[in-house]
Amino acid sequence: MLFTKISKVFVGIIIFRLLSWLIVRTYFIADEYWQTFEIAHSLAFGYGYKTWEWKSDIAIRSYLYPFIISLIYRIIAIFHLDTVSILVNAATLFQTLLAIIGDFAYLKFLQGHKLIFLILLCRFSCWYTMYSSPRLIINNLEEILFICSLAAAKNFQSSSNIMFHALVSLSFIIRPTSAIPFVIIYPYLLYKSSSRFKFLFQAFLCFILLNTLNILLDSYMYNQWTFVPLNFFYINFLHPKSISSHYGINSILWYLTNGLPMIFFYRLPFIFVGSIANKRLTSIILFTIFIYTLNAHKEFRFLTQILPILFILEAHGIDWCLKIFKWNRFRWIIFASFIGQLVIGIYFSLIDRQGQISVMQYLRTNLISNNKENLSIDFLMPCHSTPYYSCIHRNDIQLNFLTCEPNLDSRNNNYMDEADRFFSRPIESLKKRLNTYNSSHLVMFDTLYNQVKDVLEEDQWFFVKEILFNSHIQHTSRHGKTIYILEKR
Repeated sequence: MLFTKISKVFVGIIIFRLLSWLIVRTYFIADEYWQTFEIAHSLAFGYGYKTWEWKSDIAIRSYLYPFIISLIYRIIAIFHLDTVSILVNAATLFQTLLAIIGDFAYLKFLQGHKLIFLILLCRFSCWYTMYSSPRLIINNLEEILFICSLAAAKNFQSSSNIMFHALVSLSFIIRPTSAIPFVIIYPYLLYKSSSRFKFLFQAFLCFILLNTLNILLDSYMYNQWTFVPLNFFYINFLHPKSISSHYGINSILWYLTNGLPMIFFYRLPFIFVGSIANKRLTSIILFTIFIYTLNAHKEFRFLTQILPILFILEAHGIDWCLKIFKWNRFRWIIFASFIGQLVIGIYFSLIDRQGQISVMQYLRTNLISNNKENLSIDFLMPCHSTPYYSCIHRNDIQLNFLTCEPNLDSRNNNYMDEADRFFSRPIESLKKRLNTYNSSHLVMFDTLYNQVKDVLEEDQWFFVKEILFNSHIQHTSRHGKTIYILEKR
């Protein structure tokens, strides 16, 4: 009977994942496109922009995941089906299939848990699950590997732990910080293991073998011997200019005051309640957040890996509250909280920041498809505000944008990136840029357009070709609610 229920639940999960894949049509973060789509496109088709992280003397990103996506692109190209729509949707469908594999592993991990259905409800009613899972963000793959490793860890007393160690090593290759929660998990499993020497030997063997293979891949791609995790650790934690802080510095309590509340909203108190009776899981969460806190730059997506544990704590907190508050009205409050999060997820997946994606579709269908010659498009926005060549799929179009590389020269103490210099003096910077690039089209948010429109109208350089809705919310002072596309007269 229970098996039948779980089978039905898994079918429902597959439907949920496919619906998420269909509806997510908004922009989240730059890494989604610039660290995966763009790199895969460059590998498959020979053109695409590589950000500073992919320079051979920096090399803090592994080519493994973009390389896999590029293989999908190459297969599609063989059949001459390589349109932007098919390329993008095929890649996100692949990510969705990986998420479904992770869900199957999560069911296996939770098998026998008395709150299994409540935990799943917490997971799939969370707005962030719907919003993030189909996206090619490395944190999503990090979470999937973490879940699979937890499922494999349930059999840690068996004769072989190869699968568990392999998944942990692979996760480390994908993103070195994924090793953080295993600092707590590994000693516990080692203590419980029936053969500790074999456990350690298998861990060492998997780590050396998989990392050696990845070193060969990355070294080939970077054209020099490269061990990405070492570079990653140096740039993010030891570099004298604290490179990661270039993209924002947050308070030491940011994950508690902003990160967790951003994901869970009004359901966060249930996690605090559930953590009281689950000290082992709570220790993993607290240790991971503590290590992340040591880095000045913080983002709530960095918590993606440990979300499967947080959902367990949330379910325990809800279960405790349901036992204490036995009145029916509380049950309706819980139900409303689930529905509310789904509504939030749909809004952010379909509406918020949609213009940063639809602008690329507009450029493809209304400008590039008309075979206009000498097209040169300049994105005068905060850097990486839109996708790039991976969503144009034409190498005869000149694209430019405002870069925001961090200060990689420790001798320069007055460094400002290109985007900061532009927005500090937008009118002067615009005139200089127009003379430099001779762009046929400009793309900018309304916030910038309102500052420079007088100059554009006075000199009659450009006229407004189209205005696209982007968001009801102005996320930063440099982003906007609408996007202007301007064409040269």
